[in-house]
Amino acid sequence: MSVRMKDIAHTLGISQTTVSHVLRGRDGEFRIGAKTARRVRDTVERLGYRPSVLARNLKHHRAYALALAVGDLADPFWSALALGAQQEAERHGYVLVVSHTGETLDKERRPFVLVDRTIDRLDVPSVVTDSIGGMRLAVDHLVSRGHRQIGYLGGPAHITTFRDRLAGYRQALAAHGLRPGPYAVSRSDLEGARKAAVRLLRRRPAATAVIAGNLWLTMGTLRAAPDDVVVVGFDDFYLADLLRRPVTTVAQPVEDLGREAIRLLLEEVAKPGGNRHVVLPPRLIVRGGGRT
Repeated sequence: MSVRMKDIAHTLGISQTTVSHVLRGRDGEFRIGAKTARRVRDTVERLGYRPSVLARNLKHHRAYALALAVGDLADPFWSALALGAQQEAERHGYVLVVSHTGETLDKERRPFVLVDRTIDRLDVPSVVTDSIGGMRLAVDHLVSRGHRQIGYLGGPAHITTFRDRLAGYRQALAAHGLRPGPYAVSRSDLEGARKAAVRLLRRRPAATAVIAGNLWLTMGTLRAAPDDVVVVGFDDFYLADLLRRPVTTVAQPVEDLGREAIRLLLEEVAKPGGNRHVVLPPRLIVRGGGRT
């Protein structure tokens, strides 16, 4: 539990008003003795008291708040990213306000720092996962397990993240001398992904493995794919190791994305126009044996 101003007052046996005057540097104005003021400051240090950000906002008539606009709060990727962003914001004394965009392009032209994607012809700071490198990890893994017909279920091409993942998929296959397998596109919703995966799996030559472009696409593919088709998902998720069929995943450094976004935003507040772009590496989490 955080230490409150009244806790300090109770500890010292003085009024909360006296503590407030000392912390605001007005002890001399209100004729508070030097010894009392020193005791207050020592106790603040010892108990680790931190002033309320909201109270500071009211005092200075300034909003110490940062906004994070996320594509889909129901997606564990975005909620974990928001957690990392909140922790970093609080470390710098800011409140984080989270807004749900619903993957709407018009709304996503407003953020000052872009996370998980960029927007064409909009040069602003951004932090993303290396999607091309992540797809290379997935393809290399499947090829090493003997797969040659590898399909891909991706998202809409106007989202740069999905565009990069499609490019990474094709580049990785070409590096192994392989042609792209069956390909389909779906929005990030479970039923739409399932239907798209059904269409993909009907194509010939049939895929022996499918890479899905995010969590919802992975879930939809798992619902559609027979047991002999291996599914690899971009985005790790809780309890993936407890599923009936093992799912290897490309794990993004989700909380680090959130933290780095806050750092970039604070850099822009301090010195606008930096427009720094950060790319973080993913990692492969292999589950199961055989051809999985």
